[in-house]
Order: sequence, then C-alpha cells, then structure tokens
Amino acid sequence: MWWTRPRRKDFPPLIPDNVLDIVVRSHALVEVGGLTVKGPERGRQFENVFYKLCGRRGLHLCERAGSRTLAEQRSASGFMHEVDAATRSIRCITDWELKHLSSPLEKKELLVFHGKALDFLMGSTLGIARIPLFRFLLSGNSLRDECRYFAALWGIVIIEPLRLPLPLLYEAVARGAASVLPAADCAIVRTRVAWACRSLQSAVIELAGVCGGRPGVTNNGTASRACRAVVDAQEQIGADVQGYLDEHFPDWLDDVADEVWREVGGW
Repeated sequence: MWWTRPRRKDFPPLIPDNVLDIVVRSHALVEVGGLTVKGPERGRQFENVFYKLCGRRGLHLCERAGSRTLAEQRSASGFMHEVDAATRSIRCITDWELKHLSSPLEKKELLVFHGKALDFLMGSTLGIARIPLFRFLLSGNSLRDECRYFAALWGIVIIEPLRLPLPLLYEAVARGAASVLPAADCAIVRTRVAWACRSLQSAVIELAGVCGGRPGVTNNGTASRACRAVVDAQEQIGADVQGYLDEHFPDWLDDVADEVWREVGGW
C-alpha cells in the first residue's frame, strides 16, 4: 500500500515501520468505528481490539491495561500510574493511551497522560531513558483544537476520526503526495509536522534549551505559533493529501478497515 512505497531522501523516517503500520490500522479503526457496547465496556472493547491488532501485526506489547510500569520502569514519584499499552525495543519505546468516550476528550486526559510519561521517564534507568519515547493517543471521538495544540507542543500523536494523523500526513507526502503540493507546503510537512511527532526526550531537551536562553527548534517562531501551524497544516494540507490518496489509492481506508476486521475477528 502507499505507506510501503519508497520514501524521498529528504524525508527521514519518524517512527519504525512496524509502529507506522499500527498507526495506519488504528486510524482505520477509529475512522470506520463500529463499536456497539456502551459505558465502561466500550473502553474495554476498544482496548481488546487494539491488543488483538498489535498481536496480529507482530507488535509485542510489554504493558497492557492495568500495568503500573512503562517499558518495565516504575515512576519516579512512586505513583502507581496505569498504562493502557506500551512497546519496547532498542529503537524506541511507545506509550499508548486508548480512549473511546461518549463525550469529547477533556484537557485533563491529555495532561494526565503527559504527566505520567514524564514521571516514568524520570524514574527510568539511564539506558532506558536514552531510548526515544513516542506517545500516541487513540481516540474514538474527535478532539478540540486546544487539545491538538497541546499534543503537538509535546509530541503526542493524536489518532482520531476525520483527520489524517500527523505521521501519516508526513509519510504520504514523503511517498508521493509531494507531487501535488507546493514546495512551501512540503517544507511545512518536513519541518513543522515532523517536529510535532518528536520523542518526549526531544521535547524536554528543547524546553531545557529555551529555559537556558537558546533558540528552540520552532524555526525562530514561538512554540504557540508552531503548534498552531501544525494543526492548520493537518487540516489544510491534509485535505490535499487526502485527495491525492483517494485518487491514487481508492478505498484504501475501507480496505484497511476490512483487513483489520478480519484479523481481529470483528468488534
């Protein structure tokens, strides 16, 4: 499919291919929907579908719902934070928050997710703390722009209905969609969008640099303008990229959703 095509050399990979594959299929899951239960069972069903998906695609989860560690590391504070899903390899650690609420996601959910990751990072051994930590929030409902700004600011990838997730926007441009975009839009994707998908360690290092009087990596703009530019790019450039994908890969999203349905045995 399009996300396995050759990538332009000026677009380095953001995340490993096996994680990218799960992002694609998670996007199809929330875009197509179809969960039938309500209440707390809805969230558990959402988690189970995701766990089955990771198992079928060969992405080993070192933590699942109920876990009190991240990559087998405990929090520095001693708080027993719960982790929905996580993976660990020598290339990266991924931390997944899975939400399928009946109401829009509140800002406190993002704040808690962010705070837990910082606590775990502070409690990690030196070797683990050096492995890039990428965070993903998989939501069955759309988020408000304020939540999207916060996520971009701290490198949290949002996977929600009706929007192409930032890693997929980046990969689509890198793997063919650049042909229908102005050079300025390609540059925004290569810089701003990539910046919003950075590891937690990169975001912390950037913050430390700002506090020390060094310029950040926001292209001489403030962080506030940078994260808003990312959300604007996701909406505006994302629409052009969606059009490219629909023209060159018709029904790709429905095909992926059907494949997920068969792999996990429905939901």
